[in-house]
Amino acid sequence: MGGEVKLSRIHYVIFLSYSFTFLIWGFVTTSGVMTLDYFSRYIPKFLLPISAAMGPLFLMVGNTLMGRLADVVGRRGIYVFTMSLYTVGLLGMAISLLLLNTVSTEAAFIVFLISYALAEIGVGGEEPPALAAITELMPPNKRGSMLVLITNFDNVGAALAALILLLALLWGTQLSAVWTMIASALFVVAVAVVIRLVTPESVRWLMVRGKVDIAKRVAEEKGLTYALSESPGQINVRFPPTWFRASILSLLGFTQLSTYGLMAFYIIYLPSLPFSSNEALATQVLLWANVGASVAGLIGLVIDKIGRKIFTLLSYLGGLLTMIPIFLIYGVMSKNTISSSLPVFYVLLFLNMAFSEFGWAVRIMLEPELFPTKARSTWVGIVRLISWGVYVTLIYYLLANADVFTYLLSNLILYVIGAVAALAWYVWGVETRGLPVDVLDRAAGQ
Repeated sequence: MGGEVKLSRIHYVIFLSYSFTFLIWGFVTTSGVMTLDYFSRYIPKFLLPISAAMGPLFLMVGNTLMGRLADVVGRRGIYVFTMSLYTVGLLGMAISLLLLNTVSTEAAFIVFLISYALAEIGVGGEEPPALAAITELMPPNKRGSMLVLITNFDNVGAALAALILLLALLWGTQLSAVWTMIASALFVVAVAVVIRLVTPESVRWLMVRGKVDIAKRVAEEKGLTYALSESPGQINVRFPPTWFRASILSLLGFTQLSTYGLMAFYIIYLPSLPFSSNEALATQVLLWANVGASVAGLIGLVIDKIGRKIFTLLSYLGGLLTMIPIFLIYGVMSKNTISSSLPVFYVLLFLNMAFSEFGWAVRIMLEPELFPTKARSTWVGIVRLISWGVYVTLIYYLLANADVFTYLLSNLILYVIGAVAALAWYVWGVETRGLPVDVLDRAAGQ
């Protein structure tokens, strides 16, 4: 529909630039979760769910605040703020561990919380403008592939950080392991800074903001003229009302976020599961969950050959079907022999996280595609505000009050809600695969 455009050097520069954005996000998440796990033995129990919810809470702040700001100052212009925040945040988390030898645990923990908050605001703030820029800069026939493959580096970063941590734990102490992981993340940040300097601004955003001459010049210099072209009027698509799009995306969002985060990260804090109170086993939960998601993210290689609507439905139904045996074995029949087998748990978790990643891919494509350029980043931030808000509430409630049965049942119910929302989009939604950005803008009524 949008014509075939081959990938060129500038597209690979954009790919690398935004891939590092999500790679760093994975590092920040794992660094925060495992550093908190280290502090958890020293802080009062009531602080654990509050502290665990802080990461998603401040990521949500970054999503909303920077999402809106990116529609005002530009996709590229926002990065001086975000990169500063997560660089300071990662350094602060490392310093909080070093301070344990010189100050009180309470003081070191406060440094950690402040640093964790700054890092999450930074990585959360990069997400809406990154999704908007990828949507606006990549060729329509490659857009879905680029969105999914680039954002999959979040899983790769989390898995890589967990692997570094696991290896360091096997050869040293937890303190040195976490420090090694954070130092590795800072190296990735340094590389990202260099690549980000040569990443172009979204020419579509420049055009919409009235900077026509600049947009044309950048497009011609970078080989992005297709991003400014107008498609034939006969390509006539009309989206459902904004409230319907936002509602469906919010339902898909909080169910996918919650089922992924609760199973891939926060499940290690449940005291009665076989990997609890063992840092090496807990790290393997993070590792296998994110390896499963990373492998599934390779669906991006063929995603532009699959309709968005059918892929959405199959992704959430698959997540529901793979959650059922986890709930039955570890929630209902928790006293049986199988429930004590770590390999069985890792395999089931791997499969479940694979479908969770498919759900993530759905969101990554639909969120920026269903809103217009002049407000794309803002709306991505709003939808994610709702999604992360529900997720944060669930983290606090389930870690503070729930047993394993309730925790896993909640995940099962979330998958049911996600599957219903996916079915609703399949019935009443619109196919967006391959549509040029100007068609998406018109379809959104802008």
